[in-house]
Amino acid sequence: MRRLMISGLAMVLMAGPAALTIPRAGADSEEAKLRTLVPEIIGSWGSLDITKIEPYYAADAGFAYFDIVPMKYNNWAEYRAGVQRALFDPNRSIKLRLNDDLAVHRRGSLAWATVTFGADLVSKQGAASHLDGRWTMVLEKRAHGWIVVHEHVSAPLGGS
Repeated sequence: MRRLMISGLAMVLMAGPAALTIPRAGADSEEAKLRTLVPEIIGSWGSLDITKIEPYYAADAGFAYFDIVPMKYNNWAEYRAGVQRALFDPNRSIKLRLNDDLAVHRRGSLAWATVTFGADLVSKQGAASHLDGRWTMVLEKRAHGWIVVHEHVSAPLGGS
């Protein structure tokens, strides 16, 4: 028995410091929460209702949000108004489908997520269109939970 214990200790020591690393408490559960939250946030855009979307976003002054058009919104108030005018008003429906490449990374109270998606839009005149894009968001954990503090949505040139 003693020989088995010594052999086990020797194997751990040979494996080096990585074998002795203790995982961060809560890391897996926080990343799991984010893996659920990010699709929920993106899904809220399909509602075409800004009041269902804005609880997920920080309204702090000076937080930039990048969307497909225009290049930059300087704060949540600009984003809110611009999205209503450019995306919601001209469309009857938006269906977002996330691809299977969602990646979530967390470092303390900050996290970032990336995913590619497909969007099917139907204009108020009935014209259907499709857009493939990529979505990156930076989230911060605050007292009430995770909130988006920066976002970048873009479409590759040529539509693919």
